Amino acid sequence: MRGLLLIPLCLGLSACASAVGGYDYTFQPQPGQGQYVRPAYLDPAPTPRLPAIDPCQSQMYLPLVGVNEGAIYIPGLPGQKRIIRPAVFEGADNDFLNGEMMNETYVQVQNYLPGQQLYAPSISDVSERITIGVEDTSRLTIELDRDGYVQEIRCG
Repeated sequence: MRGLLLIPLCLGLSACASAVGGYDYTFQPQPGQGQYVRPAYLDPAPTPRLPAIDPCQSQMYLPLVGVNEGAIYIPGLPGQKRIIRPAVFEGADNDFLNGEMMNETYVQVQNYLPGQQLYAPSISDVSERITIGVEDTSRLTIELDRDGYVQEIRCG
């Protein structure tokens, strides 16, 4: 009998307790509390890729700028390659011909075919910078300075 009186009493008290807080109660956080803030490094970003205007993938080899040519395995570079370096003339008048003005005008050009080994015969000639040859956008061009360090890498 006592149990029968206890059950309605418990139900009545639980009804009173739910009326105070109610089921419609929503949590009101303090400013800056309980809200997730997504870090900026998790924001979606497009995947970087080579632009379509770089057919010989010269941008992949930009870290080679400033490296000596002896540290580069040229046969390992894919496709056609062309190396341009300032011309060095041999002979009795080499002081006049190897001057600063001549190095800007005359260059030595070496063309390598795909898969050609470094010490195999390559097409090499000394010509003026203006008449280097036909620009081939699929060919990787490496331009060196007088000491053999890479100055520029481009397609052409």
